[in-house]
Amino acid sequence: MRSWVGLGLVLLLGISTLWAAGSPFDPLKERLVRDGFSPKEVEALFSDPRVRFLPEIMPRKLTWDETKLPYRQFLRPERLRRARAFLRDWGPFLSEVERDYGVEKEILVALLLVESDLGHHQGRYGVFNVLASMAASSHWERVRPYLPREIPPKEEARLQEIMRRRARWAYRELRIFLEISRKYGLDPLALRGSIFGAFGYPQFVPSSFRDYAVDGDGDGRVDLYTLTDALASAANYLRGHGWRPGLSPEEKKRVLMTYNHSEPYAETILEIAERLKGVDQKDELARTSSP
Repeated sequence: MRSWVGLGLVLLLGISTLWAAGSPFDPLKERLVRDGFSPKEVEALFSDPRVRFLPEIMPRKLTWDETKLPYRQFLRPERLRRARAFLRDWGPFLSEVERDYGVEKEILVALLLVESDLGHHQGRYGVFNVLASMAASSHWERVRPYLPREIPPKEEARLQEIMRRRARWAYRELRIFLEISRKYGLDPLALRGSIFGAFGYPQFVPSSFRDYAVDGDGDGRVDLYTLTDALASAANYLRGHGWRPGLSPEEKKRVLMTYNHSEPYAETILEIAERLKGVDQKDELARTSSP
């Protein structure tokens, strides 16, 4: 009997500790209300059963090394064949985008191939859950259990500073994401994207959507899960960051690295585009020389 009483006390203490700690989202909810979101709106959002705190997201962000990702996979023959077919099938629309924005169509196809496999992969994470979890992970104690056991003090201090910057960034992006959802009548809990909160075929973060997403097909709405809007929006982003006809390869690489701060990423985009252009030139030569 005494053992059951003891177990009951332990359970009650555990539950009371959880209640005292509260939800990791509580400070975030209060901050959103202070920043102008209605308490009713915030409470309805965070009480939805689809909302989940993902404690592993911030540690992944802290240890992520973009330079080590296998970008060379996008140069495999089967990937390039699909990219050539896409370039052919979407040729008229891509030529319009190239004319309007000054970005080569091969660059746009290469970018979409890397970002979402030409629209086939949208991501498997809820965008809201990712951004909210990162924004709520500004306390080292929440993040530390998911990092390597042994971290030198100097490295720990560096990671803590990065964590605070990432949390501030995520909160700004979360606010923009909620404003976009409200403006376009979207369900913020339905959109899926990358592990770091990018979404749509061109993998825009919310601030990029706000600043560069455009209606590519003239249907009166902006939807980055359509190829027309995705391609035009990617072109608009690149133009907005300095892309123009006549750039040198090095200048193109610098613009692409504003899209993704990774040199291997930018170099892969450029190499895919060059291979697509090379095939087009050979095909054109074969057509013009045939009897």
